[in-house]
Amino acid sequence: MKNDVNEQRQREQEQRSTRPYCDDEISLLDLLRVLVRQKKIIYFIFLFFLIVGVGYALSKPKIYRYTTTIEIGSIMEDGKTVLIDQPGTVQAKINEAYIPYVLEQHANANQGSDWSYEIEARIPRGSEVIVLESRAPENEGESLIELQRKIVEYVKRDHKRVFDIMKKEMSVELNKSKNKLAGLQDRHKVLSADMKRLDQTAKLLSQQVEELKLLVDDAVRNRQGARSQTGDESRAMTLLMIDNEIQQNTQRLAALEERLHIDLPRERDSFNKMIADNLREQQEQAAEIAKIQMAVNNMRETRALIAPMRSMKPVGTSRSVIVLTFALSGVIVGLLTALFVGFYSNIRSQLVLKDT
Repeated sequence: MKNDVNEQRQREQEQRSTRPYCDDEISLLDLLRVLVRQKKIIYFIFLFFLIVGVGYALSKPKIYRYTTTIEIGSIMEDGKTVLIDQPGTVQAKINEAYIPYVLEQHANANQGSDWSYEIEARIPRGSEVIVLESRAPENEGESLIELQRKIVEYVKRDHKRVFDIMKKEMSVELNKSKNKLAGLQDRHKVLSADMKRLDQTAKLLSQQVEELKLLVDDAVRNRQGARSQTGDESRAMTLLMIDNEIQQNTQRLAALEERLHIDLPRERDSFNKMIADNLREQQEQAAEIAKIQMAVNNMRETRALIAPMRSMKPVGTSRSVIVLTFALSGVIVGLLTALFVGFYSNIRSQLVLKDT
């Protein structure tokens, strides 16, 4: 008797241990049966989502990207390019002031417009330019391009004030340098004229030295002739006058020769040094003028590098992706709906059977 009871209990335990596996197999089969029975619901929901997706994709306008690249004005300082304003500051002004102001003006002037414009200023990594970027359908492109142009004009107007002041300062400095160079050139002309006069003076002194030498030689010959004259008083007077003349001419000759051989070379060396210094200053001043002129020529005002551009292809989610997304969503929703309807029907059937 005990053995029979034990065998029965063992059979019950084995049945309980194998029952979940059988239940799982039945549940999977039931799931497939439910999906097959409710396939019309799946097809209907799938087609509904597919039609909605196609309709939405066809009705959704193509969105294009519109961009304008702004180059910040710059000047030359010590051979380096220096921006008029920092890119971060310009970006902040555009995002916080110019864009809201331009959009508000456009909204007030076009209150019936259905499209809401969004414009953003960004700085590409590793660059010093500002890019205005926005998205809009093609039929709104002209209005958006005009808005970007207005923003560029506000930036240019803000920088033009600083640019004009810097340019004026450089022009004043350039004129000063040119006037200084002109003064140095005039001074060079004066020094060159003085050098020519020194040459003429040397020539004149040489003539005077030769003439005085002749006079001294004549006086010496006259003195020798006067010694042979008779009469003590007349000879003494003549000799005295001749000696006095010789002495005067000798002193004048010595002074002229000192002027010719010592003073004039010293003055000529001084003039040569002044001329050399003048030419060196002219070269330095000419280099300074060229440097300032190059800085003026390389001054760049803030500007749009090119006209506002529209992207070649539409941006955002493509129509095919939209349709595929709706189709997948339809399949998932259809499957879930079919399972829900199937399980609801089974539960309802079981409740009816229990009631009967």
